Amino acid sequence: MSMRELVMAARKHWVLVLLPVLVLGGAIGYLSMKTPPSYRSSATVYVTLSSSGSATDLNQGANYTQAQMLSFAQLATMPIVLEPAIEELGLGISPKQLAERVSASTPSGTSLLTVSVAGSSPQATAEAANAVAAELTTVIQALAPVSESGRGTITATIVKDAVPPAYPFSPNTKRNVMAAVFAGLLLGIVAAYLRQALDTRVRTARDVDAVIGVPVLGSVRPVKRAAGFSFAGFEGVGDAQGEEFRRIRTNLQMIGRVGTPKVFAVSSAVSGEGKSYTALRIAASFAAAGDRVLLIDADLRRPSIATALGIEGAAGLTECLVGRATFDEVAQVVGDALTVLASGAVPPNPSELLASREFEEILVRGRERFDVVVVDAPPLLPVADAVVISRIVLGIVLVVDVSRVRRAQIQRAVETVRLGGGRVVGAVLNRAKVSADESAYYAQAPRSRRGRRARSGPPTGLPDLTVRPLSRARPQDAAELRAVAGPVPTQHADERAGGRVDERDGERADERDGGRADEPVDERADGPRSGRDDGPERATEEPELLRGDEPRHDEAESAPAHAPTGGA
Repeated sequence: MSMRELVMAARKHWVLVLLPVLVLGGAIGYLSMKTPPSYRSSATVYVTLSSSGSATDLNQGANYTQAQMLSFAQLATMPIVLEPAIEELGLGISPKQLAERVSASTPSGTSLLTVSVAGSSPQATAEAANAVAAELTTVIQALAPVSESGRGTITATIVKDAVPPAYPFSPNTKRNVMAAVFAGLLLGIVAAYLRQALDTRVRTARDVDAVIGVPVLGSVRPVKRAAGFSFAGFEGVGDAQGEEFRRIRTNLQMIGRVGTPKVFAVSSAVSGEGKSYTALRIAASFAAAGDRVLLIDADLRRPSIATALGIEGAAGLTECLVGRATFDEVAQVVGDALTVLASGAVPPNPSELLASREFEEILVRGRERFDVVVVDAPPLLPVADAVVISRIVLGIVLVVDVSRVRRAQIQRAVETVRLGGGRVVGAVLNRAKVSADESAYYAQAPRSRRGRRARSGPPTGLPDLTVRPLSRARPQDAAELRAVAGPVPTQHADERAGGRVDERDGERADERDGGRADEPVDERADGPRSGRDDGPERATEEPELLRGDEPRHDEAESAPAHAPTGGA
């Protein structure tokens, strides 16, 4: 890990860095203040030779004295010195106990000897240091060699008496606290580094690029939504989240061939990462830009688009796939440019329905009639539904919740898509943190501008989300949609394609809608074109054309002139 990454880890986990500093610093400071103070007092002894004798004797004596200074220092802690000092002071302790409080040192190359005594009383330590020093001078002179005249050759003299200290030498609260803070800082940095190294969650765009190698289309900040949130009442278009979805829309427009319809599926590795909300916001952002958008709720196990928009969800994609209704009967136009195909009834076999030819035909016709098709797909790891969808769309937009998903999970999700024949075109980081500059920019919006927006109606960043009938000539309402919904047959897709849908249906869905299956359907009268005419009906393209390539001439000629009304 580089120094920059180490600093970023410390900033990210600043609580983990600060906690040891506070704990250790506070604990050591408290213990230091509660520890009884200890004082130290010192006396200095000077050891020299007697003045008598020749120069040679004096030189030899000086060398002998310096050589013996360390030995003299050891004498200060021996009973021969301490017992007389204890008797003089009247202390009720043993020489061993006093020796634990006495220390002696001598600077190298000098004849000075410092005797120190530590204790809890300043006056008592000074008296004890003077007594030990006095007894040490007596012992040194008694043990020194004697000259021929019978006089001692070494003289020891106290040159500095011990005085009561004004301040304790221990505990040093300031030094102890500084040492504890430094140790806590190092411990916190190490803990932050380990936390960062062991954290397997995907946090940044750099993590996404390193783990799965796909570009990040945008990062969406978290927002608080009350229970029962309805997207139809959302007004936060002017915030940073709305700007991020516009950035995502711009990046998606660059994918595939320019000018061709886009068909994307929005999914995630696991459930609860915000894929449905992301799909809804992406579709609304394209619609706000003037594109004709089709939003399909293909999460047949846990649908949520209809609830979020506040529209009828009793009938939708499931009914189209089983041949119980046509696309035009169950699709609902929300605003001027957004058409929504809800999931409808929850089927017992969603994977088989999404793998059917009918679902491919819905996407093909959606590409013909709309500029952008956004599919809300199930999560990738729990079920195989999204892998089936990934094969017939331009690509998967992977929603990554930075607060919960792990690196191994998104790796498995992307690998699952690639093994299934699809591709991930980009990732959207959900619940990501934004920079302080972006937060300040949107937080400081003028109040007068907000007031004008509130008085003038809904914000212009989203299309008008008023639910309108799919066709004014043939209005749809909730009662009609609920009437279409019913028990979902469990026949395999091949059986449905073969003719009979269930026991109630004696003929194919396209025959029930007004004639034979080979009769072309006039879609110009009631198709969900959001008020815009697409011109003559184009030939149905093969599913692989959803990846953004223009149809070849031979494919256009060989394609059927229409699609079954039950799947379109």
